[in-house]
Amino acid sequence: MTDKHGPAEDNLLQLIASREKELEAKVAQAKSDARRVVDDAQRQTDAVRERVRREVADLETAAQAAVAQEAQTLASRRLTAAETEAQRVRARASERMREAVTLVVRRVLEGLEEQTPAREPVGKPARAGSDEGHAP
Repeated sequence: MTDKHGPAEDNLLQLIASREKELEAKVAQAKSDARRVVDDAQRQTDAVRERVRREVADLETAAQAAVAQEAQTLASRRLTAAETEAQRVRARASERMREAVTLVVRRVLEGLEEQTPAREPVGKPARAGSDEGHAP
């Protein structure tokens, strides 16, 4: 082989070099396009994550509100039931109070009658100095 290159070989080398530069430009463009696609995908991913975070926060808020509403409803029902029961107990107590007072008064009076000595019937009071009402 000789050190001399012919015009055909020079043209071939120039063609190869030109083709290599075109391929390098295409590779650079493909890398740039890929970088842009990755960046766009990252932005879209970030946007989706942020939207999902907001949706989750909204769902949590809605769930907390629903739980609070349900708790309020249950508390209200229990309070109503307790007030109804208290009213029923007061009514029963009022009814029984009359019975209890009557029973206590009767027992007190019976106890007083048992403790008080029997008295003789009261008639006219005897006059002083008179034998009336006294045994001879």
